[in-house]
Amino acid sequence: MADWSKLPFDLLVLIVRRINFIDDFKRFRMVCQSWRSIYSLKKNNRSCSLLPSLLPLLMLMEEVTRLHDIRKFFSPFNNKTYRINLPELHYGRCWGSSNGWLVTLSLSYKLHLVDPLTHVRILLPSLSEYISLKISNCADLYLSDINVDKVVISSGSSLGDSVVLAICNGNNVAFAKPGGESWTPLQCGHVAVHDAIYFGGKFFVASYLGDVIICDSNGSHLKTVASHLKTEALTYIAEVGGQIYMIRRFTFSTEDADNLDAVTLGFNVYKLDKCNDKFEEVETLGNWSIFVGSNYSFSISGTDYPSYKSNLIFFSDNYFPTSGSPYDVGFYSLDDDHVCPLFEKNLLCSKKYLPVWIKLSW
Repeated sequence: MADWSKLPFDLLVLIVRRINFIDDFKRFRMVCQSWRSIYSLKKNNRSCSLLPSLLPLLMLMEEVTRLHDIRKFFSPFNNKTYRINLPELHYGRCWGSSNGWLVTLSLSYKLHLVDPLTHVRILLPSLSEYISLKISNCADLYLSDINVDKVVISSGSSLGDSVVLAICNGNNVAFAKPGGESWTPLQCGHVAVHDAIYFGGKFFVASYLGDVIICDSNGSHLKTVASHLKTEALTYIAEVGGQIYMIRRFTFSTEDADNLDAVTLGFNVYKLDKCNDKFEEVETLGNWSIFVGSNYSFSISGTDYPSYKSNLIFFSDNYFPTSGSPYDVGFYSLDDDHVCPLFEKNLLCSKKYLPVWIKLSW
């Protein structure tokens, strides 16, 4: 009988690089100690490219029991739902993700980063001294009006030298170090900002009008790339194949005052012309797809996943629905300018958590 524990390392790498789903990787790690040890590659920056490229998941509802705190994750690529025990999120609120980390707020209103694979939890500085958290008198945290819009991390593999950026109240942007004690504000004026990414040693912060503020990891404002667009829209920014793209999401809301929930109609996509400091509209993402919502906006290449269609924008809600209607979750095809729902309505999302896209980082 073959001794699977003695397979050559190079062969193990070839196997693990073909794994795209979390359940397959878990089975791989259960074979034996030598197979499981490949997980330690993530500690070696030189070998990070050898690790499996897992497909993104959408975090859905929670299942809280006396002994477990389960979160459901849905894969649009195989239509399977995964259940992961995350006691670190116990009764806390999760509204976003960045580079494989979930961003959470505990019942004590402490801000944390949580790795859903290793269960590592990192405390961030309190935002209460930087902004006024609008906490309601309701004992249920999920009904509180927490005005933290997005949290972005400069690195996904190690937090030692990372910088964290937080967008609060729509126009307050601040920086901090994980484990630090305070936040440093970035002056964005009176511009309402919506999204941010870290790329090439800089933070790119996008406004609702499509202007992009560029600053370094110390919070120093470097320049602003003006879009000259005339209309406001949910505006995201993402790195696609080493280039900066701006994604503008257009929605429709009914005139019924009792039903103000928005439905996504489509997207416009723009690529940054670095030489001329301007964004130019593009008609296609080529072999790429983008994931937007309350998460850190990110892209995946069809080269890494040849079995799946590209040129798509997967989207989830940035805000909780107010009328009890389904979440606005789906994907938009740039090939035919068509919006499709992601799953059936009976696959419920959480009423306490926004559905969040996350790309697990090994």
